[in-house]
Order: sequence, then C-alpha cells, then structure tokens
Amino acid sequence: MAADLGVGPGVLKQGAKDILEVLKPVKKVDLGDEGDLATKAGDDDASASLATFSATWERSAQFLADLAATLADGLDQANGKFEETDEAIRDAVKSVKTALS
Repeated sequence: MAADLGVGPGVLKQGAKDILEVLKPVKKVDLGDEGDLATKAGDDDASASLATFSATWERSAQFLADLAATLADGLDQANGKFEETDEAIRDAVKSVKTALS
C-alpha cells in the first residue's frame, strides 16, 4: 500500500467500476408515465405538482449520475497515472541497478 495515496494499484480502477455499476439503475429512471398519470388525478394542482416532481426527479437523477460518471472517469484516469508512475519507478530502479552492476 502506498503511504501517500493510501491505496494500492487497482483500487482506484475498481472504485470506478463500482460507481459505474451502481449507476446502471439510475440510467433507467423514467417517470414519464407517472407524470402522464398525474393528469388523471382529478385535481389540477396535484396533477401539476406530480408532473413537476417527476420531471425534476428525472433531471436530478441524471445530473447526479453524470457527476458520478465523471468521478468514475477521474478515478480510472488516476489509476492509469498511478500504474504509469509505478512502472516508471520500477524501470528507473532497474536502470540504476544495471548501471551499478
């Protein structure tokens, strides 16, 4: 485990995968039918409120999903940089060992 980052290689990548897995049901949020049913409630104010709520909920769910997907992408990129840096350090150590031999 790396002292500075607090995680080992692959942990960030797994975190990104886990976030994307959690997002699968969020991508299916569609309250359109419920919003349409609101017009049948019999009360115009209640119908308008339910339709507004449904639309707001969908937009909010998508907004949060987009933020989480951005986070997952950042974690994946950080993992790539982590692995590249780790490999570069290994190569440098090997090079120094070879030069000193």
